[in-house]
Amino acid sequence: MTHPMTPVCFDQADPAARGEAHGELWRAEIRELARIRTALSLVRGSFADEDELRAVAAAHLPVLERFDRELFAELTGIARGADLPPEDLVILNHYTDLRDVPPSALGRPAASDGDPGGCTAVYTLGDSGPLLGQTWDMHGTAEPFVRTIRVQPAGSEEEVLCFTLTGCLGMAGLGADGVAVTINNLTSTDARVGVVWPALVRKMLAQPTAVAAEELLMRTPLSSGHHYMIADGHTFVGVETSGELKVRTQTGARATHVHTNHCFDPVLRKRERVSPVSTTHRRMELVSTLIVQQPPRTARQMWELLASHEGHPRSLCSHVDDETGDPSASRTCGALVMELAGGRMLTARGCVREHDPIELFVERWRGLAAPREATP
Repeated sequence: MTHPMTPVCFDQADPAARGEAHGELWRAEIRELARIRTALSLVRGSFADEDELRAVAAAHLPVLERFDRELFAELTGIARGADLPPEDLVILNHYTDLRDVPPSALGRPAASDGDPGGCTAVYTLGDSGPLLGQTWDMHGTAEPFVRTIRVQPAGSEEEVLCFTLTGCLGMAGLGADGVAVTINNLTSTDARVGVVWPALVRKMLAQPTAVAAEELLMRTPLSSGHHYMIADGHTFVGVETSGELKVRTQTGARATHVHTNHCFDPVLRKRERVSPVSTTHRRMELVSTLIVQQPPRTARQMWELLASHEGHPRSLCSHVDDETGDPSASRTCGALVMELAGGRMLTARGCVREHDPIELFVERWRGLAAPREATP
């Protein structure tokens, strides 16, 4: 039986054709996820109606085209393949940023999303080299749409291996030159129209080094807040962002770093909105304590760390939707752990504790080589 996270390879040289193949393959799923995220944006954002939401989403398209014409062509190709207008693909890809659109842009008070969950990201130096992983926590109704894709254009030596959703350009992953990226959402009060964030992740993964990926992030016009962990086996940085600001808050490839869904930087704290029911501070305490008690030395041990149910349902592997009874409340919809020496990824959909991960490799890996006797 095929593992649900077995990657689909999109190897079309033309980005528009690549997007169309993606859209056609998962047309029904993409249309359903776009519908779900449109409804959630109206509930959790400050939009008056679907027309206003789509108008704001459409304003992101020319920004994306200026940022990267190939990724723009791929996203609009997905829309054509799924038989949806391109602004619906912006809603699907950019949901967490769109719902942060500030009241100044709409003339009404901002709506609080009241989201109690969020991702937990960890970087550490293991026995066989650096490890980077995260839970991916989102509305529980997103879980059936979690996938992996391998973008491997014919006629090139390029490749990115992405943890993603049907219809999404990519949310985290590994590039052929060894760059790895994870993301945590930060809710900003200075959100604006900017680059669709999964397009930024894809372009970061295609950079030759973590330094180049950070430089790209720093010059990109963003829409709302995220925390980015960026590493390549030689370098590690953690960058917190809002709609307008970007601050490096973590550095050091030989240290251990953790992040949840609140800002470390005091200036950025003035531009964030943390829900009063958020588990972000509790998860930060949990992950920090667990790492001190038993530092993960292998990818499997990192997986077991992220699978922790201590404090369930408000645990690292979160099940807040079970507590609330709301299927669209936050839960861990999947996870990934990446070995930055050798280009190996462990990933699974759903509860990290209940699902064995699939083992994947970047096939065109040019990054840091794996040790000859890697620890399993």
